[in-house]
Amino acid sequence: MNKRSKRNSNSSNVRERKNNLHRLYLIVSVVLGMILAVGMPFFNEPDGQYHYVISSNMVNLSNDISAYGEEGIGTGIDQQVSAYQQGNYFQKYYLTKIVEMPMHLQPRSEAKENPGIKSYNFWGHLIPAVGLWIGHKIYPSIGVMITTARIFSVFINSLILFLIIKFVKKGKMIFFALALTPVTLNTFASLSYDSLSFILVAWLIALTINSLVDQRIKWWRWIEIGIGSVFLYFGAKTNFKVLLLLVPILIMMFGIPKVYEWISSFCNDFWRRRRILSLIVLGIMSLGVLVFIILLGMKHDGIYYSVYRFVINYSVNLRDYLSVSSVFYNLLGSPYPNLNYTPAWVSMIWYLAIVVVLLSEEKFVKNKLVSIVSGGIFLVGIAAVYYAYMTYTPTGSPVGNVTLVGQMQGLQGRYFTPTLFLLLFVTCHEKFKIRIKGEKSVLIFVTATAVVTNVLLVFSTLFGAFYL
Repeated sequence: MNKRSKRNSNSSNVRERKNNLHRLYLIVSVVLGMILAVGMPFFNEPDGQYHYVISSNMVNLSNDISAYGEEGIGTGIDQQVSAYQQGNYFQKYYLTKIVEMPMHLQPRSEAKENPGIKSYNFWGHLIPAVGLWIGHKIYPSIGVMITTARIFSVFINSLILFLIIKFVKKGKMIFFALALTPVTLNTFASLSYDSLSFILVAWLIALTINSLVDQRIKWWRWIEIGIGSVFLYFGAKTNFKVLLLLVPILIMMFGIPKVYEWISSFCNDFWRRRRILSLIVLGIMSLGVLVFIILLGMKHDGIYYSVYRFVINYSVNLRDYLSVSSVFYNLLGSPYPNLNYTPAWVSMIWYLAIVVVLLSEEKFVKNKLVSIVSGGIFLVGIAAVYYAYMTYTPTGSPVGNVTLVGQMQGLQGRYFTPTLFLLLFVTCHEKFKIRIKGEKSVLIFVTATAVVTNVLLVFSTLFGAFYL
């Protein structure tokens, strides 16, 4: 009897921790986000100058950033290093007022006009733009404006994720973990449009999870899914639109269940005949690889050259330092590797944390088709981005030897971070046997990792600015 009551008590404690996870997230996210918002150098996010200029243009505060030593609307913190080392950072950035300048005089063509209302460039910069406007009312310097906008973005983004984690019925820990990675949290504490993309992907994933848990969709959730899909289409970056393929699956499952049952039974029949299934899967995969190779050859400089570039890029280290294109570093642990100077173990421990979280979640997916489609969407999203960047070189930059021999540039881990949510539908299938128990230990591990790595992000970035 005592054992039974102890088991019930443990189960109750686990349930209580999960029910309060959104509160813990909000506290940790806001505290760490504030540290990042105040402590990180300006423009530390990729294309930081561009995000600032677009956001300020949207609220009619177009200004000349060359007044702060920025020669162009580029990326990086190079121009701030001297101010850090000379000790006049506060004077230069917080006390020096902005010099207003018409948009059409901006040096970068994309910054000469406001983005269209149908583009993610507009919606993604809306929250930072409001924050800049508030900061300008406090004091019209780039330092006050950016810091205020960052703090505002942290509060708004964290509050939205707080609500998503509160109302999602399963998989709360993966939302908690992904939202607290240095890549995501630093995005929340910046002016980048990537923060909105993450929020919109998380929203659609949460709606999908709740539908799968309930095994039905009421009329008001159909409206939510419709609104979420529209927002994702217009507000998220282009490569995340592939997640909209989840919507037809939900429509079939709960809108026209007979069609879905027929497809499911058809797939189950094939599953029972594993030899035939293996041959078909092998054939489809071979055809997919062939089509991908042909597409590469059509767009790029021949099939063999494209395949060669891909193989070389992942068999030889073509750089002797961490660049912004170090996908495995800036997927989770380092937003901008060649100026953050965070050690490699930061990324490694986050990979471990995400795997542990995925394997510790309760199983709630009942149909294999959902897992298969989700895994397929994840892979298609990766392939599409790699296809787009296979021979990309930054505009106007010289093509060096490393690019000629095979290096792919422009790819960044942040393009894939939100799509990691899709792996939840694979690991949480009820027939996926691997399960890690000990939710309390997992929660402590992820929270401790978030605190240590985000604080280290600020320290290592500032240490690099002062001494390296």
